[in-house]
Amino acid sequence: MVNFFKYIAEEVRELMAQLGFRTLDEMIGRSDLLDMKPALNHYKTRGLDFSNIFYRPPIGPDVAVRRIHDQDHGLEKALDQELLVLAAPALESGTPVELTLPIRNVNRTVGTILGSELTRKYGAAGLPDDTIKIKFNGSAGQSFGAFVPRGMTMTIEGDANDYVGKGLSGGKLILYPPRTPASCPRTTS
Repeated sequence: MVNFFKYIAEEVRELMAQLGFRTLDEMIGRSDLLDMKPALNHYKTRGLDFSNIFYRPPIGPDVAVRRIHDQDHGLEKALDQELLVLAAPALESGTPVELTLPIRNVNRTVGTILGSELTRKYGAAGLPDDTIKIKFNGSAGQSFGAFVPRGMTMTIEGDANDYVGKGLSGGKLILYPPRTPASCPRTTS
């Protein structure tokens, strides 16, 4: 694998040199250099107009064509930050923890940060099944339970958006509809 990636990097450097670039940063945002003719001449894409997708604004001091500021993903406000605190006994000493919390569809990748901490501390083996049991009521956002390791059981009474349990890594996910409509308010914002 090391050699494979070395050869890829070497080929990228060669292609960049052919195009007159020294760094990847010089290439970012250069949609004007894309040759779309072969794609546009294909029978499946004939007649499509990509001009808005590949629009390149006039370059000036107020126009950025690449990332110039770090993106704020809001991780410090993620529901998992609260889960880390509430599940601390399990993370610190393996003491079982049971929690019940509301969840809204703005809560995305719930369980991923907690699962990452669990894996960091206990490795791929995780903790014994059901050491951390969390029941949620409501609507989960995207990627609920992504990469959840062994030792975590997450239940939702309600619903969830797409990618539930992607990369599930030994944990348990249980989803079921609300018993009564009032017990699981659907909130969007």
